[in-house]
Amino acid sequence: MDIDDDNEDIVEVSGEPLPRNIESEKVKSDHTQYDGAIAAPRSTMDRSKLSTKKQDFQVRVNIHEGRKLMGGNIHPVCNVHVGKQSKHTRVQKSTNKPLWDEVLFFDFNCSALDLCDEPVTIEVLNSRKIRSDSLIGAFKFDLGLVYESTDHQFIHKWVLLTDPEDKESGAKGYVKISISILGPGDKLKIPPKSSSTDDLVDIESNLLRPAGVQLQPATYTVKIYKAEDVPKMDTDYFEGMKRVLRMQHGDHDLVDPYMIVSFAGKKLKTKVMYKTYTPEWDQELNIGVQMPSMCEQLMLRLMDKDHFNRDDIIATHFLQLTRLSSADPDDEGFLPTFGPAYVNFYGSPRESIVDDELEPLNRGCGEGCSFRGRALVELTVSIGQEPSKDELVRDIDSEDLLRVQPFQRRRRYRLFVGFLEGTMIHPVDAPVEFEISIGEYGNKFASTTLPAPSTTQPTNPVYDGSHYYYLPWGQTKPCVMLNSQWEDVMFRIESLNLICRTIDRLEGHLKDVKYLMRAKAPLAESAGKLIKLLDELIIDLNQPLLDLPQKNITELDKKMFALRDDEMKRLLIEAVNLRENARDIDQAVNEIDTYIYRLQQIATEPQNSIPDVIIWMLCGNRRVAYHRIPSHQVMFSPKQDRCGKLCGHVFSVFLKRPSVPDKSNAKRQWKLPAKLQVFVWMGLEDHAKGIQHKPLDGEISVFAETYENQISLLSKWTTRAMPRPKWSDITGQLKLPKESFTTPPGWRWAGDWFINPNLSLSYDLDSGLSSFQDDVFENQLRTPGSDWPTSKLFWTDVTGEEAQSKEEIMCPIGWEWTDIWTVDLNRAVDEEGYEYCLDQSVGGFVPVEKTYHLCRRRRWVRTRKRNPDSKQQAAHQRMMKAAEEGWEYSRLFTTKFHLKQRTMDMVRRRRWHRKMVADNPDADAIFIIDPTSDTHENPVSSRSPVRKQDQRADEEKQTQRTMITPTFFLTYKEPHTYQLRAYIYQARDLFSADPSGLSDPYARVVFSRQSQRTKVLNETLCPTWDQTLVFEEVEFYGNPSMLAESPPIVVVELFDYDTVGSDFLGRAIATPIVKLGGEHQMAKLNWHPITRGGEPAGELLGAFELYLNEGAELPFMPPTRQDVYQVPSGIRPVMQLTRIEVLTWGVRHMKKFQLAAVNSPSIEIECGGVVLSTIKIKNAKKNPNFETSSMLFDVFLPVEELYTPPLNIRLLDHRSFGVKPLVGTHMIKSLQEYRRDPVAMVQTIREKMLESGFGDTDYSLDMDFAEPQEAQAQHQPQNTSSSGEDGEFKEDVDWWSKYYSSCGNEQLGRVYREKGYENMVVFEEELENYFDMFTDLAQSFPLFHGKRHEDEDLDEDKAVGYFKGTFRVYPLPADGSDPPPRMLKNVPCNQLVEVLVRVYIVKAFELQPQDPNGLSDPYLALKLGRFKVKDRENYVPKNLSPTFGKMFELDGTLPLESELRVQIFDYDLLSGDDLIGETKIDLENRFLSARRGVCGLPKRYYIAGPYKWRDAELPRQILEKWCATQALPPPVWRGNSQVYVNGKTCCLRDYETRGQVHKDWGPPEERLALYTLLDLGLVPEHIETRTLYNPLRPEIPQGKIQMFVDIFPKTATIPPPINITPRAPQDLELRVIVYNVQDVVLSDTSFTGEKMSDIYVKGWLKGQDKKQKTDVHYRSLNGEGNFNWRFIFPFKYLPAEEVMVIKKKEHFFSIDKHEEKHPVTFAVQIWDNDIFTPDDFLGLLELNLNFMPKANKFAKSVSLDDLPDNEKGKPVPMVSLFDQKNVKGWWPCYEEGGPDQPRELTGKIEMELEILSKEDSEAKPAGKGQEEPNENPHLDPPNRPATSFLWFTSPWKSLRYIIWNNYKWYIIGGLILILIIAMIGLFIYSAPGALSEKLIAKI
Repeated sequence: MDIDDDNEDIVEVSGEPLPRNIESEKVKSDHTQYDGAIAAPRSTMDRSKLSTKKQDFQVRVNIHEGRKLMGGNIHPVCNVHVGKQSKHTRVQKSTNKPLWDEVLFFDFNCSALDLCDEPVTIEVLNSRKIRSDSLIGAFKFDLGLVYESTDHQFIHKWVLLTDPEDKESGAKGYVKISISILGPGDKLKIPPKSSSTDDLVDIESNLLRPAGVQLQPATYTVKIYKAEDVPKMDTDYFEGMKRVLRMQHGDHDLVDPYMIVSFAGKKLKTKVMYKTYTPEWDQELNIGVQMPSMCEQLMLRLMDKDHFNRDDIIATHFLQLTRLSSADPDDEGFLPTFGPAYVNFYGSPRESIVDDELEPLNRGCGEGCSFRGRALVELTVSIGQEPSKDELVRDIDSEDLLRVQPFQRRRRYRLFVGFLEGTMIHPVDAPVEFEISIGEYGNKFASTTLPAPSTTQPTNPVYDGSHYYYLPWGQTKPCVMLNSQWEDVMFRIESLNLICRTIDRLEGHLKDVKYLMRAKAPLAESAGKLIKLLDELIIDLNQPLLDLPQKNITELDKKMFALRDDEMKRLLIEAVNLRENARDIDQAVNEIDTYIYRLQQIATEPQNSIPDVIIWMLCGNRRVAYHRIPSHQVMFSPKQDRCGKLCGHVFSVFLKRPSVPDKSNAKRQWKLPAKLQVFVWMGLEDHAKGIQHKPLDGEISVFAETYENQISLLSKWTTRAMPRPKWSDITGQLKLPKESFTTPPGWRWAGDWFINPNLSLSYDLDSGLSSFQDDVFENQLRTPGSDWPTSKLFWTDVTGEEAQSKEEIMCPIGWEWTDIWTVDLNRAVDEEGYEYCLDQSVGGFVPVEKTYHLCRRRRWVRTRKRNPDSKQQAAHQRMMKAAEEGWEYSRLFTTKFHLKQRTMDMVRRRRWHRKMVADNPDADAIFIIDPTSDTHENPVSSRSPVRKQDQRADEEKQTQRTMITPTFFLTYKEPHTYQLRAYIYQARDLFSADPSGLSDPYARVVFSRQSQRTKVLNETLCPTWDQTLVFEEVEFYGNPSMLAESPPIVVVELFDYDTVGSDFLGRAIATPIVKLGGEHQMAKLNWHPITRGGEPAGELLGAFELYLNEGAELPFMPPTRQDVYQVPSGIRPVMQLTRIEVLTWGVRHMKKFQLAAVNSPSIEIECGGVVLSTIKIKNAKKNPNFETSSMLFDVFLPVEELYTPPLNIRLLDHRSFGVKPLVGTHMIKSLQEYRRDPVAMVQTIREKMLESGFGDTDYSLDMDFAEPQEAQAQHQPQNTSSSGEDGEFKEDVDWWSKYYSSCGNEQLGRVYREKGYENMVVFEEELENYFDMFTDLAQSFPLFHGKRHEDEDLDEDKAVGYFKGTFRVYPLPADGSDPPPRMLKNVPCNQLVEVLVRVYIVKAFELQPQDPNGLSDPYLALKLGRFKVKDRENYVPKNLSPTFGKMFELDGTLPLESELRVQIFDYDLLSGDDLIGETKIDLENRFLSARRGVCGLPKRYYIAGPYKWRDAELPRQILEKWCATQALPPPVWRGNSQVYVNGKTCCLRDYETRGQVHKDWGPPEERLALYTLLDLGLVPEHIETRTLYNPLRPEIPQGKIQMFVDIFPKTATIPPPINITPRAPQDLELRVIVYNVQDVVLSDTSFTGEKMSDIYVKGWLKGQDKKQKTDVHYRSLNGEGNFNWRFIFPFKYLPAEEVMVIKKKEHFFSIDKHEEKHPVTFAVQIWDNDIFTPDDFLGLLELNLNFMPKANKFAKSVSLDDLPDNEKGKPVPMVSLFDQKNVKGWWPCYEEGGPDQPRELTGKIEMELEILSKEDSEAKPAGKGQEEPNENPHLDPPNRPATSFLWFTSPWKSLRYIIWNNYKWYIIGGLILILIIAMIGLFIYSAPGALSEKLIAKI
């Protein structure tokens, strides 16, 4: 049956129902499927892991062209729909091979997960038809298909168009597309241009086919058998009313469940089962789909029927089909299958009935925190037929019901959980207890299961003395033991655990290898660790999987077994090969990462029907926090390697509060509700005997428990009139007298009842503190008008309760006084310490006495400190004190109890225990309490009149409550004492929490029941505490060896210290090294990641050691500094004296700070506690550089780079009155990038010079680099015109020839390459990306300020400025000898430099459209400092890939004007121009860099010709200056053909191997210097491709621009610029003479029955669309037509690009003409002329004039094989009309039959085509058609047959040639017949009269 339309949980989206508000529930419709030639296996990307954060995305769809579109003479247009957005291309006229080459843009602001579900539809329509009949074909898919592809894009994919309503009708054509998705940080990749001459074979080899073309109908059959443990969903209010009104007897289950199944947009539901927690539907739901389906999940939703409201969602479960099927290309794969097996449902807590904030958990949003039922389900898929309407929902056959019975066989499992510690608890208002549940078992609020000892005893948390609370369990650890019954799935769990164990070991070893690689360990050590990893992996992969049992296995079990076995065998072979053949560690590590991923893909078990183990923290009766543990992780197996990784181990658990993901909160919750240390064991009951708690080394004690209750009446304790029984459970709801307890079968008593008080109540306020201040208040009262009496004193506490006097207060045992009693004057009191009020009970104390005040008091305080040696004595005292009577007191039974009686206490209780011993280990410990044995009835309730029915209901409830469980404890004799030493050395990259942009961090270390904190370090993000925290007398119970195997974790929390409160900075988790005695290995400092809210928040460098402190000698305590322990020398890093040289160049791009400009900045460099400060800049606006550019300081730094502290850069602004605010900071984590060894560098240079034979050459570092002026004049190129043209090259080659050749355009760069010129480099990205951002001299470090949280991206646009500089780090000699020479001594001058900047803009690509028509009118704008240039007048209309070819010259001063902005705007006539995008270039970095980014170096040195040297300096000068800046010796020359530079000898013959010298080359020494410079990595002659960004969307590329920049200092000789103006097209004229046509199909039939056609020919140049046509050859009876007709088409042509340039308006109202480039294609069509109906299309021919088939001389030899794309693939000779100038002959005309139909020859045409230049056309004039001047050549009228005429214009010809020729014998015969008939008529008419006359005459 279908879902009700009024169900609010279902909304319509694109005609298909989708779940609301659930991202994970979104299902894709069938049209998102694809397969075919390029169809790959199902993507391995898990979409559920995609980000749900909203971001900006841009989808770019490039529609290239279409092929074989159905129909002839169509006007195709392509519509693209992405989501709810739609755009279309231009209309291409009269072609079924349209060439669009347009880009359509679609912008989205959504999450990546939502974007993947957006559908994409590509439609091609015929614009000539009406809209309802215009669709040719369509193709549909979703964006997820593109997002999962490489780089999130498709490049040049052909899509097959089909009819969406009739997919079986076949293909309708092809469209070539490119589509890409750009998100934040993605790089824009421009797809290569689509060639118009691509062979059609590419279509078949690169085709996307819609799944509808080859879809197979299939049926997903979901069998829903039954469900269990469905929670109560309705309130019992109406049920109680029915019982009161006697409308119902007994209780009913308060839920009406039914199941919804949803898949591929279709939903079905089962019938509703009323009033049951265990519904049995036994129904089969059949969903029809088309296979293969791209939908990856099937939704099962358990619902509750509501008669008055919308139906409630109980829970939701998703079956991931990728885990239930296989599409492995190496295997046959299998269809989705599942079960029969139980699936478990999770959601909000079962006790929540009404809607609450956790209700979305029931929808499947986030992790469910509670078990909400399970259902028996089976899934099968059958292919071949979809179900009919009657088969959608039907009952399951009885045979199937019997078949699934064995799968429901249950086995008994036992779960044992021991709670060893409960710490890090935040303050709570009630005792804390913990509940263990698995499924419905163990839920203390459940009423449908037997009671079980699943909860711990309520315990009051105790303060740990620092921050947190802990549970004082002491030597009696609570534990729970839970029996449950589940299916036998051990064979599934053991196989899963085997794979998981392999993954865990592999990840652990790989982590060690990566750590060694990060620490720069010796290669042999890393390689050895890697080999050991592979050896253990090979051993693990050799272990066989567990064989499947013979019975009760599903089809999925068999398939998964085979899949896992095959994958592990493949991995084994690959691991062995990697072990034998690995040569590179990095590659091997990457390969092992893929092994882990592949193992994770098979480490899933969807049929594990045992629910997760859930640990709940309860406070009172409120569920506060929880933790879920997958059951397979704690499952026991007799084989150790198949046990769960947590089974039988002690591990820590962090509880978390139930929450919905992405819920809007003002502040993220970072507080942990609690941390538990637990021991968990689960397994079959057969395996549980003596195993579950054996590793804990403790004794299980079982106690019967009851509470004795009393109430205070008239100051006497009594049991009368109590609201609860005298003997009861802890809640007071169940009567539990001692006499009612009888031991369960298999158990016996071990002693009598005894008082066992709750020791957590014995802890006082001073618990956990090392010092405490006692206080007591001295009170005085007076009557109105009297003085204060001195004798009437009484003493109280702060609440007014009566207390002892200060003389009577004794110091507790274990404490000692540190001072005497003194009056507290540090309060709002008078000089004597008194405060006054009118009445003490009212309060309102004030420090000033008034006459109406009747009460006053003052506070006495005295401090005491704990004696460390008496801690055990104090604990013993508490136990004795608590055990005196055991009473607990409180005001009410529902409030918190305490040990010491107070004045307002009205109730009290005490706990009684009686120990039990099990004679039978398998016996259940459940008491059956006989309520009739209780003689202590509540007197209040006994006198109340009760109706019989209500009494019967109460008796039923009481009978249900008589089953109770005892209390379990794990008892130990004595604890083991340990000492923890936490070595907290430093942290780095912390969050800033103060407005200053820094933090005042301190660390709080939490271990076991203790917590301590480090000192506070002010104003730093990289604190170095160098502190050891010692945790004394840490007590742990149990075997120390087990603790060493599973050490308790250490939690380090970092905070920012504030006067009021502290900001949380992050949390780190570490594991200590346990030393039980005899270990001498020192701990090593490690970096521990810090996280906050799941986000990285820095790193902590520390180490932790846990010593067993029981008589063994511990290491000496670390040295102290300012009463703080330091990190000992054996653990702290080994230090060495290191020199740090700092290049302080200047500051850049400083923003305003605190509403004022930063004018006088200075820099502080801090590393290792040493601070270096620069001199402040006097005026940053005039000169932002520092006066002193090079500084240094010495500091002790660790030898190992892993421990090196970060280097901090801080910028301060010097303002008036000595104010120096901190403006911004930057942190450098690692100094490895800046480390150098100057001694080794000098030694290496000397050794290389000696090896090369240049050791005896004299040179001087101070040599003069300048050449004689005459030499410069000789080599310097002469100034020429800016056009760059030179003699013979004017027409052959130019700059654009070099550009096209460098871009790889074989056709346009052919002439350039033939002449032997070299290409320049075309960089696909910014030039900086290829030359290390030109930071070899100085880097730009962004400075950040203010608070930065985890949800803020590290965006450089948020930087307050930049510090420009660099660093050199090198060690100093340890023996105190002279330091090595400075590294940063030959730096350039940092004064202002005036420069000339030439900016060459070549092209732009893929610009973002700004106009509603999907285009833009781009123009250029440049900005350099105060200078701005806008080329608005020369905008390019309606173009997204404009060719600019512009050069701009700008004057600038470095560094004041160092940032060049190149912007592209969209021209708007009426409104303001829109910024499309911009790019920024740091000119200063290019100018200062030794890579010399000022002017690219060509590959050859020319002194003449079009590519002459264009730099301001000669190559030899550049080489010598480069050596000087690099602190290298100058180049050493041997003649002019050999030079030694940088340890390398360069010879001219090595570069000029051909031996031929070009006539335009310069001197040999200059050429050799140029070759050497290029080898040294200097910037070559280039064009860089820069990405454009818009400030409004800074992360999304807006297009790309090709350009290059030249920078020349004005002090140098500036060369002339080069000319990059785009080539101007030539004016040409195409003349086409149509002579004859033959064999044209005859489409008409005359009224005489003859086949005929009225033929005419139409021709045009595609793109111009100015069609010309001949006259009509009427009445062609044999398919022949004669015309002698001339077409003339003038056009503009670019010979270098072989394209036609067309400028035209888009529509009538357009203001500008936009430029288009098209291949020069001449189209000719043959038509049949009709007068009263549209003309009939007969055939067409399209000729690319650059690549056209050769003409035939005779018509009879013409066939379709003469076309280049013939079906036989026959090669055809091709010619170019531009080369031959004139072509004449016959060509075939044809009609397309569609993609699956062959072409049809419909005629042959004889033409003459001629190309003329503008001058030739003027010299040889000719008219169109046969108009004057009818010359060149002269065209005579066609010699047509006499039958060629229009019938109604020539009636006599019609009679002669139509009627007479066809019907003359009929006409003659008719005339004769008429004559005969006339003669006969005349005879008949005249015969009677003649006869009469003859008769009369005879008479």
